[in-house]
Amino acid sequence: MKINILAIAKYLPQNRIASSTLDQIAKGKIGRIEKNTGVQFRHHISGNETICEMGASVLKNALQVAELAPKDIDLLLFAGACFDYPVPHNSVLIKSKITDDSVNFNCIDIHTTCLSFLSALEIAHLYLQTQKYKRIAIVCSEISSLTLTPKDEKVFGLFGDGAAAMVIESSPEKGYLPTHTVFKNYPSGALYAQVPIGGINRGFYNTPEDDDYYFKMDGKSLIRLTTKHLPAFIDELEKNTGYKITDFDKIITHQTSRYGNEYLRKTFKLTDSQVVETLAFYGNCISASLPLGLAYLWDDGYGFEGKKILLLGTGAGLTIGAMVLVF
Repeated sequence: MKINILAIAKYLPQNRIASSTLDQIAKGKIGRIEKNTGVQFRHHISGNETICEMGASVLKNALQVAELAPKDIDLLLFAGACFDYPVPHNSVLIKSKITDDSVNFNCIDIHTTCLSFLSALEIAHLYLQTQKYKRIAIVCSEISSLTLTPKDEKVFGLFGDGAAAMVIESSPEKGYLPTHTVFKNYPSGALYAQVPIGGINRGFYNTPEDDDYYFKMDGKSLIRLTTKHLPAFIDELEKNTGYKITDFDKIITHQTSRYGNEYLRKTFKLTDSQVVETLAFYGNCISASLPLGLAYLWDDGYGFEGKKILLLGTGAGLTIGAMVLVF
């Protein structure tokens, strides 16, 4: 059984921010944020825009492209790290914005930070291959701008807001085969990326000025831990799939940082055309980065048929994940 992509859509807030603007806010040297992060522009929400409003908008766009209505979906998976409310979960709120009680497909949220899309896609594959469901929508929507502080300039300039949606269905003939999926977790990096306040461990009891409300990332430690394990991870991937990493037509990465993309290309001798990069004009959009990379190819008219695609990324924790799609 193959998986057919019916539609991929993206949503970006209208507020497009240049790195030079963030340099001024952070009171730093003009050009420094772009040099350090590799991000030229990113999008930030303005006004009262919410995660679920962005998610509903991008899902509507995807359904329109696929010429489907909400009733044609069997399952909605929200995949992401951000939420509008601790309760209820995002997928039910997104659904409430596009339909009513006459449409009663189930809604599930999946949160594995930056790898949430890969996790949701693997779960969708399992559902489709067992024929429990015929058609599934996956929505990623992230607002990081409200969790960043200019006091931490490198993190402040790295992230962007955005959303993406994909609608897939099982098909006997058309689409791709998910030939291999793997996740490996290295718990020594469990707290290298975190928002300290907000859970049971430390509730919302402090003042808004407390820096622990903002996202924190030990980028150097994450890079060291990733580069320590990534070569062995890729070696095992190659052995299990029978493909060298250089065999893939396109490699879509979670856009961790400029250094991460450069390290991948140089270490594994990849060409610029093989690696899909969206970091410069979207920034790191957490779970939405990978599907935004797919949307970039989709919107560009890239012909997927006959191609081998590798989805590769890391998530807080530290987890490295990869998925091979053979069209």
